[in-house]
Amino acid sequence: MFEGLLTATTHDTRQSYGAGLLRFNQFCDAELIPEGARMPASAILLGAFVAEFMGTCTGSCIQNWLSGLRLWHLYNNAAWHGQEGWLPSLKKAAERKGAVFKRAQRRPIERHHLLALHSHLDLSTPHGTSTWAIATTAYWGCRRLGEIIPKSATKVTPEHDIFRSTRVTRSVTGGRRTISFHLPWTKTTREKGGECFLTEIPGDPLCPVAAVENHLKVNHSPPPNTPFFAFREGPSWTIWVKSAFIGWFTSIFRLHNLEEVFGHSFRIGGSLAYLLLGVPPEVIMKIGGWTSLCFLIYWRRLEKVIPLAVAQAMQSESRMRAFASSYNLPFTTEDLEFDLS
Repeated sequence: MFEGLLTATTHDTRQSYGAGLLRFNQFCDAELIPEGARMPASAILLGAFVAEFMGTCTGSCIQNWLSGLRLWHLYNNAAWHGQEGWLPSLKKAAERKGAVFKRAQRRPIERHHLLALHSHLDLSTPHGTSTWAIATTAYWGCRRLGEIIPKSATKVTPEHDIFRSTRVTRSVTGGRRTISFHLPWTKTTREKGGECFLTEIPGDPLCPVAAVENHLKVNHSPPPNTPFFAFREGPSWTIWVKSAFIGWFTSIFRLHNLEEVFGHSFRIGGSLAYLLLGVPPEVIMKIGGWTSLCFLIYWRRLEKVIPLAVAQAMQSESRMRAFASSYNLPFTTEDLEFDLS
């Protein structure tokens, strides 16, 4: 039963929740709270714990600590009083007071970033082809880095990471090659996984299909249990892990005096690129594996996206009016099927 309870949460989540246990017990030690009073923790004790750290970190950080304490209580079959009394109001207060600690919005990776990376890679080498395939897949696939490359070389598992034995599908649609492969795990769907979809951009150095196909060609004949984007180094294979990849592209962006970005910036930048191309938001949702319109919070460069969307809508209305007029048909704006929201 206990093993089952632990596997209900991911390893990363348990590590994060551990911070809550640490902070709570440090607080109780400082206040001389006996261990017998720490579980089940009363609403008063939990409220004092929240009040102690209010204004020292974000409200979401404190909420995460409480989530860790809740799991600790659940694991020990103890009553949880985290929603009683003053707690809901104190958590709201912690959110407001912690607003000053929130990080600025993550900037998107854009075309000039990718071209800077491209200029530092030799696409005839195993390392270069692998690296470029990761960058273009994360960007055009609108994927988190942790969904396409392992977080740790020592914790690669078939339940979480893509192997070269994964299912890869190729097709041609509208004269363009497409390639897709299965992701065994995503942040939103967990173990249900998802699909990474890439479409050819003929003649463009940023083409993701060409990048992935080149990687599979150069880094050929790997053992089945080799991570998908691993590359050859002599007789052995080297795994790109998330932290190393972020460190690599960060150093290049600094060399080119480009603004600081993060791993998630590939996902944000790819969705922005599709918006600027006029791809409908619901299609972008499917590409990036979003299950709701929550991905709208990642929209950047609205000074470009909004005028483009409005112009396209107006152009559609103009064409519809011209069509109706040529056939002497009645026309109202209800005939248009677009959503400016």
